[in-house]
Amino acid sequence: MLTINSPYIEANVTIQPTSPGELSSFHFSVKDVFDIKNHIAGLGNPIWKQTHQPASHHAIAIRKLLNTGAALTGITISDEFMFSIKGKNVHYGDPLNPKHPACYPGGSSSGSASAVASDLVDFALGTDTGGSIRVPASYCGLFGFRPTHSMTLLDGVAPLATSFDTVGILAESPQVLEQVGSVLYGGQIPLHLKTLYYLVDDQISNLSFNYLDNVATIQTKLGLSSQQVKPFRLPSLFNLSQLQKTFKRIQGFEAWKNYGPWLKVHRPNLGADIAEHFAFASTIKSDRQLIGDYTFKNDFSIYLQDILTNQAMLLLPTTPGPALEKDIGFQIGEQIRLKTQKLTSLAGLAGVPQVAMPISTGQQENSLSIITGVETDLALLKPALKLNE
Repeated sequence: MLTINSPYIEANVTIQPTSPGELSSFHFSVKDVFDIKNHIAGLGNPIWKQTHQPASHHAIAIRKLLNTGAALTGITISDEFMFSIKGKNVHYGDPLNPKHPACYPGGSSSGSASAVASDLVDFALGTDTGGSIRVPASYCGLFGFRPTHSMTLLDGVAPLATSFDTVGILAESPQVLEQVGSVLYGGQIPLHLKTLYYLVDDQISNLSFNYLDNVATIQTKLGLSSQQVKPFRLPSLFNLSQLQKTFKRIQGFEAWKNYGPWLKVHRPNLGADIAEHFAFASTIKSDRQLIGDYTFKNDFSIYLQDILTNQAMLLLPTTPGPALEKDIGFQIGEQIRLKTQKLTSLAGLAGVPQVAMPISTGQQENSLSIITGVETDLALLKPALKLNE
């Protein structure tokens, strides 16, 4: 098996800031899916890189960072076509998970997570469609942020599924996460927290850490009364399995629309998991069932946003367990991906922001997440600070 310790596909790419600002002295890396002037975004696949031209300008997210004093250092490995949450690339190798070298770092922003967890940069940009920031944050003991779904920052970023694609941040501290978030994101609705919900579901009952103990700790740190903390169980219509299935079908349809024609022409060698994901994606047709999927997505978005608004938070495990060991079997890995998508699909389908936070549970990394209402992005990053004082 090809392995690699470096998080980078191009480690020597450096771009100095265009002007000083609030991020002066910060260094960041970017996932191999962002446009960088005079470079080719390879999307984790060498044939894609060979068949495309260099970008004529930087992606808007990179311009924002350079304009506020941050310096770009290195382009990081991505899982192929952003279509995995494992952290494995058959062409360029597996970026090191420095906290747990025998485990994958999580994907598809695998190299970005590895660079931050290895203390090579202050923060890194990635993308999150179905968990590609949140999962590596969980596996590598980092803070990860997926913003409110918006097209604003996606200019110059390769798409996977535009109904869900976002530009996210990975950092080792909530302070850095908040500083960078204040530069990148526009969601400025304030939070007036009245209720902390915590997700209760039979499918997340076998966690590797004491979930309810952490709920109590968060309640105390936020200064909430016991009456303000409530269990949250999804109605049967929006059960976790149905959320995951709907997300997977819409993601698959849009991924095939974006890359299916190119894949048919070039027939590149794909990793086993990526090939399987695209094989499924190719079966999703634009038909009545797909229309129903998009209707379901819209209905769930309205449902969850009505509950959260800017007055409630939803607490949940970021992933169902710790980082995947590299010797895990293929099918078991795919089963864990399905379980993980059941958790990551909530924010994805509803288009709401989510912050993943590491928690200490002994020898392995685990993570809790908070979800709030749309456009509360900057306000959501403040509780992350408070919870990690």
